[in-house]
Amino acid sequence: MEGGFPDVRKILESDSVRTLFQPIVSISRRTVFAVEALSRGFDPETHETVPPALLFGNAGGTLRRDLDRLCRERALETFSPVHKQNPALIMSMNVDVSTLEESTSGNHALMKTARAAGIQPHNVIIELVESAATNLPALLHFVNYYRRRGFIIALDDVGAGHSNLDRIPLLKPDVLKLDRSLISGVHNHFHKLEVVRCLVRLAARIGALVVAEGVETPEEALCVLDCGIDLHQGFLYAVPETPSPTYRSALRMVDEVASGHQARSTRRVSGEYERSAARDAVMLSLCMRLSDASLETLDVELARCIDEGPDLECLYVLDMRGKQVSGTICDPAVLMRSRRILYAPAEAGADHSLKDYYIPIRAGLRHFVTRPYISLASGNRCMTHVRVFRHDPTGSDLILCADMAAGSNDSGCCNEF
Repeated sequence: MEGGFPDVRKILESDSVRTLFQPIVSISRRTVFAVEALSRGFDPETHETVPPALLFGNAGGTLRRDLDRLCRERALETFSPVHKQNPALIMSMNVDVSTLEESTSGNHALMKTARAAGIQPHNVIIELVESAATNLPALLHFVNYYRRRGFIIALDDVGAGHSNLDRIPLLKPDVLKLDRSLISGVHNHFHKLEVVRCLVRLAARIGALVVAEGVETPEEALCVLDCGIDLHQGFLYAVPETPSPTYRSALRMVDEVASGHQARSTRRVSGEYERSAARDAVMLSLCMRLSDASLETLDVELARCIDEGPDLECLYVLDMRGKQVSGTICDPAVLMRSRRILYAPAEAGADHSLKDYYIPIRAGLRHFVTRPYISLASGNRCMTHVRVFRHDPTGSDLILCADMAAGSNDSGCCNEF
């Protein structure tokens, strides 16, 4: 390299590109699901390795297109003997979509190279950084052509600063690869965690697999597993390396993560069951206390009940039509922390008939617990517990609603009784 910059033309002329593989592991299956092909250029004279960012950063125009094609050819050639040994293994490879033009997207070079290497299309994931595409019609033609022939389409770097979520419905990917920027420290960052959870739910709805990229610590691995991401890639499991028939070290770490997840999940479910039972007991106790109170004294009785459980934030009572028949009694300390311009407790007479906690009662359930959400009363993250009770003074059923603090251990699953 002269002056620290690679001579891309010399690298192309001498085919000075090699392919390393990094495994993508499945924790639940305790196996290597796929390998990602990562290209490394090297100086043909000194054999010094050229980092990918530097290599592609110094290639423009037709040089960049030719370099991308050489990397793909080398990746398929390197994977070919691995594929023969393990026909079920999948190879994931990047395609530089910034080089796609309508004149080149239709030449089917990738298809020809895969066929020449003896690799079936369903064994190849094509990774796209879709926001890098400057020619949208060419990108769509490329994606549709290769999807029809059995190739798997993945969106890379999802969640990164330049990733456009509006392209997901346009390209209909089979795989979403979440960017390292989302995964790094996710176990200590609530907002990152919620973004990851949202993307996992999105993927489930559109029928796409999710890969967590850049997993580097056991804590990150366990956290994304809790979010429902089974496919992991990162230095925790293996660095990019020459093809391996076994990936033993990666699978040893998979076993450790799987065992840790199993133990952690068992503790969490046990804890959730205990918390649920305790909260249900609180609700039963409150309903018994309210069953004899007149409508005029409901607020007084609710105020006496607000300290009944450590997680109670707000209490209110509805009739069976969803109309609020009491005030909203809240823990004052909770309200002091809230943003009063945005959030305020509902008053008697408020209509709750469209609320997520009321509709299940209208449908015939007697008990219900919502998923965690932001309370409009306090501005805090809560779960609303509802229970129908018999109100003796009026001879009718009423509904007790209790907003309880949703902690980090709450699963967010909807519990019906």
